[in-house]
Amino acid sequence: MRAFAGYSCLMLAPVDNEAVVLAVLAERYGLPMDRLVPGEIAVAEVQHPSLPVRAFARHGGAVLAVAPEDAELLRRHLTGPASLPGALEQTAVELHGHLFSGVARTGVAIPPPEAEVTVLDATDPRLPDWVLGHFTGEAWVVLDSDGSVLSTAVLKRYDDRVREISVGTAERARGRGLARSVVAAAARAVLAEGRAVLYNHAPDNYASAKVAEAVGLHEFGRYHAIVPDRSIAIEFGEDDSTSS
Repeated sequence: MRAFAGYSCLMLAPVDNEAVVLAVLAERYGLPMDRLVPGEIAVAEVQHPSLPVRAFARHGGAVLAVAPEDAELLRRHLTGPASLPGALEQTAVELHGHLFSGVARTGVAIPPPEAEVTVLDATDPRLPDWVLGHFTGEAWVVLDSDGSVLSTAVLKRYDDRVREISVGTAERARGRGLARSVVAAAARAVLAEGRAVLYNHAPDNYASAKVAEAVGLHEFGRYHAIVPDRSIAIEFGEDDSTSS
């Protein structure tokens, strides 16, 4: 266990950070990000082992990738970028699948944490159940006076170029701004390693959005996917939390 003392680091330029995250998402979701143009929509017929339909929207444009056997169905509902939400909803109904969406955020101008943050190993038994057995590496936490964990940020490590931050706060400690401190500490640590930061949340998770905005993680796009089973959605980034 050690106290977080901040990092001195050369942070990535914003455009480079976003380029890394976009490249990672393109590979993870099988999306043709090179065809992403503001105000336009592009569809590619590309198989994915888990995701029959997926999309990424940014700056009023969108790219989609769809299994070839479902392409005609999807195109029947698409008339332009504004039709994307409805088209995905209708396609999900007709495919008997589950549609999920998320807000993708990143940033490099991350302020120091306001509260004292301690770094624990992700196997520390004081950590909450959603962390234990599901994450490896470090956990950035705010501790109560009795040593119990009030707020936690940990990292998903599915790609070596980027780290995705997950955060949660004990119900009794919410509303005190602790999530901002652990997210800031984790993000600064990731950037100090020369990696890009990714922070995802559901479009209606306003508490998580508020945390991200407060530490300089801005929205740079929204992803969507249709899956045959919700367990796959959680694996690929569906936010099922209620509050940070």
